[in-house]
Amino acid sequence: MDETPTPVRLVITMLLSRLPEPTSDAAYTLVELLIASAMAVIVLGATVVVLGSSQRVQARDTEWALVMQEGRAGLGLMAHEIRQASKVEEGEAKGDSIVFLATVGAKAMKTKYDCNVAQPGTAYTQCVRYQAEQGKSLPSTGLPVARDVTNGTKVFEYFNGTTATTVKPDVVTLRLELPSAGTLKQIYNGGRKSVVVLENAAYMRNLLPEG
Repeated sequence: MDETPTPVRLVITMLLSRLPEPTSDAAYTLVELLIASAMAVIVLGATVVVLGSSQRVQARDTEWALVMQEGRAGLGLMAHEIRQASKVEEGEAKGDSIVFLATVGAKAMKTKYDCNVAQPGTAYTQCVRYQAEQGKSLPSTGLPVARDVTNGTKVFEYFNGTTATTVKPDVVTLRLELPSAGTLKQIYNGGRKSVVVLENAAYMRNLLPEG
């Protein structure tokens, strides 16, 4: 038999000679697998930390926005109605409450705002609005207009011109301090201890004789 290699056989032999010899290094070792697994755990852990931080920031911003929205609405309502006052009951002109008379919808009304009312389930107080027609007693229950108040005894200040006084005041300043962390009890509320301070003022022009 002729053992002379043919061109085809030479090509096959040449290609086979170029293939790497199979060795034990061709597969992953246990050490390499452990290193790869450790790196995967590190990357996954970093991802979880980033997601957790994002959730905390989102919850904090949600609480902040809710506190600001509700506080501003309540403060604005109180200031708006106090501006319409035609008389302030001097005996009720206190830091935590105010009682005033005003004409509302062609009716003479008596209104009281009390910001030292206990808020159930919390350590905070709330500002509650009571209203009745003049000559009648105020109701025993009212409408909460501002919640989570931390300075309930120091909300209202009274002035006659620039002089601080509760005698014939014509200007009332309002200040609400609210917890910036809110009270929704979210898991990622951040435990913030600071407060949001909201301020407004009401000049009662209807107290003047000329109106």
